[in-house]
Amino acid sequence: MNEEAPEVRAGQHIMAGFEGTEAPPSLIQRVRAGGIGGVILFQRNIGSARQTASLIATLQTAALASPLEAPLLVGIDQEGGRVSRLSDDFTTFPAARGFGDSGDAALAREAAKVTGTELEAVGVNLNFAPAVDILTNPECAVIGDRAYGESSEVVGLMGAAAATGLQEEGVAACAKHFPGIGDMAPDPHDELPTSRLTLEDLRARELLPFRHLISRAPPACVMVAHADFQLIDEAAPASLSPVFLQELLRGELGFRGIAITDDLDMGAIDDAAEAALQSILAGADIALICHSEEAQESACDAIAGAIRDRDLPPEQEAASSDRIRRLKESYCRPNWRAEMLEVIGCEAHRKARERILAAIGQA
Repeated sequence: MNEEAPEVRAGQHIMAGFEGTEAPPSLIQRVRAGGIGGVILFQRNIGSARQTASLIATLQTAALASPLEAPLLVGIDQEGGRVSRLSDDFTTFPAARGFGDSGDAALAREAAKVTGTELEAVGVNLNFAPAVDILTNPECAVIGDRAYGESSEVVGLMGAAAATGLQEEGVAACAKHFPGIGDMAPDPHDELPTSRLTLEDLRARELLPFRHLISRAPPACVMVAHADFQLIDEAAPASLSPVFLQELLRGELGFRGIAITDDLDMGAIDDAAEAALQSILAGADIALICHSEEAQESACDAIAGAIRDRDLPPEQEAASSDRIRRLKESYCRPNWRAEMLEVIGCEAHRKARERILAAIGQA
């Protein structure tokens, strides 16, 4: 990747959201030019399994015509429960809390395998799940039943099972929201949440599920939260902080996969493009910008400038690019075939869902 133009190398560090169930011409153009390395899908992009597969195939065709000839990462937030983006023809499951309350990690793994099979069938290769935040503050509405529970042991066990299930079916898992935001309010979608937790506090509780996953069932990716831990890094939120990204996530926890920011278009962040550059400089691999096309383009330009001017150390950028390349080699399979859709909502998956709902008391 280091032999490519800075703009193309920068594009690999951007994952973009967009409007509509068809790929906008401007998006296709940017993908073909190498200005985007991945996309994220929301309900606004998904009308049915067949339409989703067609949309992704169109985007992958453009990506393979780009200077890198590299496929796109195609991500989605399919946790289950209220964080579900898929249309009704897919097999979907309840929120994480039900699995945590059951105490049966095999159920979480089976549900993740079904989800992974159906995501992979339409071409989604990255799921922003599981959430491994510990719900230690009942007022933390942004997490709520998205957490497996209040116990680090339960959250770690269930999260590892879910990550394993997804990755067994060819979909990269992304543990979130590092370093853990279940103690926080308000919602980072609205404003930047702050915490008075110390590093010792995090080590004793919030970091434990991440440590468990990284050592026992390594997720391909970790999403870093927009959260301000003033007693740990008073200069930047976790998503823009080398303390969290380099010293803690990679250094202390030994994570070797992809570090991706939470959506930089959230209310917690003032300037998405500037924050994207700061996140990459701080040690993130991918900046996630879910809405603004202008911010996505500005972020790519800013990162390209940092590569060109060597403000982003070449060895750091090369290592990050290599991690992204390896992830794509492991999980991106752009050769979609129509018969792959036969698994969507199939009888075996419906029966698995019924059995799981009965087991967790939500039949």
